[in-house]
Amino acid sequence: MSEGRRNRLAGERSPYLLQHATNPVDWYPWGDDAFEAARRTSRPIFLSIGYSSCHWCHVMESECFENDEVAKLMNETFINIKVDREERPDVDSLYMKVCQMMTGGGGWPLTIIMTPERVPFWAGTYLPRTTRQGMIGMVDLIPAISKTWKEGKEEIKDVTVKVLEMLDSFERDPMDGDICSLVPLTLEHLSQDHDPKYGGFDGERKFPTPHKMIFLMRYWREHKDEKALTMALRTLDSILKGGIRDHVGGGFHRYSTDHRWHLPHFEKMLYDQALMLMALSEAYAITSNREYRQAAEELVTYVEGRLTSPDGGFYSSEDADAAGTEGSFYIWTYEELSSFLGPEELAFLREAYDVWESGNYRDEATRMQSGKNVLHLTSYVSEIVARKGLDLGTMTSMDAALKVKMRNKRAERPSPALDDKILSDWNGLMIAALCSAHRYLGSEKALHMAEKAIDHIERELVVDGELYHNLRDGHVGVNGFLDDHACLAWAHLEIYYIGQNKRHLERAMELTEEMNRLFSDREEGGFFLSREDPALLMRIKDLYDGAVPSGNSIAYYVLVQLAALFSDARTISIVDSWEKDFIRELKLVPSSYTMTMNGALMKESSRTLEVFGGADHHFDGYHPHLLTISSEHLEGMEAKLKGYQLCSEGRCLSFTDDKSEIERLLQ
Repeated sequence: MSEGRRNRLAGERSPYLLQHATNPVDWYPWGDDAFEAARRTSRPIFLSIGYSSCHWCHVMESECFENDEVAKLMNETFINIKVDREERPDVDSLYMKVCQMMTGGGGWPLTIIMTPERVPFWAGTYLPRTTRQGMIGMVDLIPAISKTWKEGKEEIKDVTVKVLEMLDSFERDPMDGDICSLVPLTLEHLSQDHDPKYGGFDGERKFPTPHKMIFLMRYWREHKDEKALTMALRTLDSILKGGIRDHVGGGFHRYSTDHRWHLPHFEKMLYDQALMLMALSEAYAITSNREYRQAAEELVTYVEGRLTSPDGGFYSSEDADAAGTEGSFYIWTYEELSSFLGPEELAFLREAYDVWESGNYRDEATRMQSGKNVLHLTSYVSEIVARKGLDLGTMTSMDAALKVKMRNKRAERPSPALDDKILSDWNGLMIAALCSAHRYLGSEKALHMAEKAIDHIERELVVDGELYHNLRDGHVGVNGFLDDHACLAWAHLEIYYIGQNKRHLERAMELTEEMNRLFSDREEGGFFLSREDPALLMRIKDLYDGAVPSGNSIAYYVLVQLAALFSDARTISIVDSWEKDFIRELKLVPSSYTMTMNGALMKESSRTLEVFGGADHHFDGYHPHLLTISSEHLEGMEAKLKGYQLCSEGRCLSFTDDKSEIERLLQ
């Protein structure tokens, strides 16, 4: 295909799909046209799922989808469908489950080969052009698939039957049980998985998963278990010192390819910024550690400068690659640093940020020394100062000035591509996080960003009363999923707690009602990810809290709060049926569901503070389970003078007009 010719993706709005619009592959977007073409031609479907900031997606495109030989084979053999996993999380989630069942692993790019009826019979992830290092190449795989499709129909049928049986096995067997009893078991499992030296819970490759740190901090808050707090802060400190943090520009990369958080995959995802901001804000509330505040403030500044639209919504991500090379925007040669920094600054960089003349960064694929440096702290600047008896103010100023110089120099480089679509669910997470920054850091800028963003979502992504999932160039995409409703309801609740504006409480309740109507499994309990869709093999119910918490866990977290605030029988019944549907799964490895366990902690530890007569509703300190509501927003609440009533575990203490008395009780 010539550069001037474009395929069927040219009319799409997803930045990821548009990246592939000039491939010689005859791509279809997900939809009826592709399915009808597969039926009409009796060809299998080649489904490729990825996202715009994914490094290995770019590699596979370069090696395979831009290659004329591979494209010719694909076009002759398959109906080819390209999906943006951020735009269609329902499609991605279903076929990622299939890949994990068939291969034991998953990731992006996700490669699925399936029948015209959309039943998979082959699954994998990244594929090179030619076979190497144990990975089958596309030029060998496609002829083999073609031969099997023509000559091995029974073999394919056997595989598809097994796939459908495996998918059917996801049906849950509801059971009774006390979800709060799993809270200490979650701590036990996290303790077993915890790396005592570098923190984290994932082994060799480490994802930040801040919801695990948040669980540990909140467990410490309620149970005074120092081990829980130590695990959380050791992990947080290692992340803040590591190369997974952008020390120059603020924010965090997607994950670390090594166990000590040094070598990142360089994508910057909005959801990571949101969840890390929550963890940093809560850690600062506990410790008053200036390093946590600084990292949080840098993150907010980064999001404001790079991921915020003119109207206030938040963009999805920044690419791992720039100018065709992963990480090139973020890494440094010693020679380059020497060209614009003085000897004293270089000496500081060598000591504080472990910069080497030979480079400290190894290529992920080859593990060869690259000659480049990824900044990572050997110790916090405050620790270096204390160890050497230096002046903290002087060294902090030098560190700040150095970062300004490096930031300005870095701005001369080709920038990573920006995925400027706006997703309702990720925006909800970011808004909730900014509220946390306001609550614990006192950041007025964060609150202003949160309020502007939520107004933008409600104005642009709600059409005729219907919440949509994605927005780009002024056009909405598909209807909202479970995650969109749950995350936005959470965001409205968090803004309500700050300002006690009734419209946010009412909107949170309205979104929750829509969530129940559209996604509830009325037979078994819990929520489906998507609404009824004949194009999907089946509706699935996700619970696993991976890099991003599941929509089900956030829905549960929101419902538990509403049940505590209003004690209405219907909400309590929905919570009960949700727990029955998932508790068997939760018992297996509760540490894999830490956002759900945050909901369980909220259920067992929440305190509702009813505020009367416009009394001051802001309380300093770390109170993650304090739910504040204006008395006038509670039905049947009798008028009282200005003051408070604190309720927990189904009973309310006596009314008081003494704020210090409430502060004492909260401790």
